[in-house]
Amino acid sequence: MVKKSSFWAQLSFSILIIIVLDLVSGFFIISDNYNSFRTPHYYFHHGLQADQDTWAVWGSSLYPFKTNSLGMVDSAVYDVKLKTDKERLLILGDSHSEGVGVSYNKTFSGILSKRLEKDIEILNASCISYSPKIEYLKAKYLFEEGFKVDHIFVFIDISDMQNELVYEHFEPRKKSWEHEAFYKSKLFFKRHSSIYYLASSIIVSNQTKQFFKKANLFNQQGLMGTPANVIDLYASFFDGFNDKVLLSNPQFHGVGEWYDNDRFGELADLGIGLGQQNILRLKELCDSKNVKLTISIHPWQYQILKGNVHDYYVNKWESFAEANGIDFINLFPLFINSENPVIIIKKYLISGDNHWNEFGHAQVADYLEGYIRKNVILKIN
Repeated sequence: MVKKSSFWAQLSFSILIIIVLDLVSGFFIISDNYNSFRTPHYYFHHGLQADQDTWAVWGSSLYPFKTNSLGMVDSAVYDVKLKTDKERLLILGDSHSEGVGVSYNKTFSGILSKRLEKDIEILNASCISYSPKIEYLKAKYLFEEGFKVDHIFVFIDISDMQNELVYEHFEPRKKSWEHEAFYKSKLFFKRHSSIYYLASSIIVSNQTKQFFKKANLFNQQGLMGTPANVIDLYASFFDGFNDKVLLSNPQFHGVGEWYDNDRFGELADLGIGLGQQNILRLKELCDSKNVKLTISIHPWQYQILKGNVHDYYVNKWESFAEANGIDFINLFPLFINSENPVIIIKKYLISGDNHWNEFGHAQVADYLEGYIRKNVILKIN
């Protein structure tokens, strides 16, 4: 009996020593990762960790990055009340409305939040590579948490065609304490355990290499000059997409030209159709909660250069919105007008990128401020 007790005591002590050494060495081994605040999620695929005060990298840009208690990009770390008597507007979208490469206070949502704070609370639940399916799931998750909101603005662009295909077979898992505990444990070990950090680094590296091998595109065109940190993100979001034929086709990754391509026109319509189905699910959800839904569409570089404020993509979404009683905003005229499109791109977009710089965000904020004052705040009063 004494021997057995001694064995278990020694084993417990050894495990304790290993854990302590693991956590202490993690302090020295785990390097800064400017995407570590991004995390997978069992219900809405991926998102941002809550209560982060850190730095983010997009390409060569290093910028401050903060999230509130609900894991939304924000100006500071603070607790967001689930319910409020104040009118509240929630922004949902992808990397454009998250504001990659730009500090929050200079993004359109940060500018609007400051300008309109006396009249309405603006929160931004956007995240890189979101599309209507994930935006619907994110809204549903927040509603089930007891989140109160009066208006939802969804920002849509051509990348959603591709993302909808990638996420088509993603199935959310039911919320449970087991899933919550599992993900929180993973985050803890990811930040503090040297063993977990080293093992996961090897696994992620191998997964990324496998994706590159399947995609077979980075040596061919397009993303060859994309910074490594952006490529790693791109690979991770395609983790569940197993169509090797499409992955190996460089045209699949040049999503801007899909609806001008005979071969990919059908695929574009499929992606748009999936997106519209999910927006209808979101509308049904909003209607059940007495929440007003608005969708907004904005152009990529390719569309700016084409110079058509009512191109195929805009028309598809505008007619869809009209047919289903959804308010529609077309931001194309902000970037497609009488001014030289090359100058527009240099003035309002991050160099070599489809995303807005701080001047592009200011342009969007100016327009949306007028829209919100007229169509949201005036209707409240």
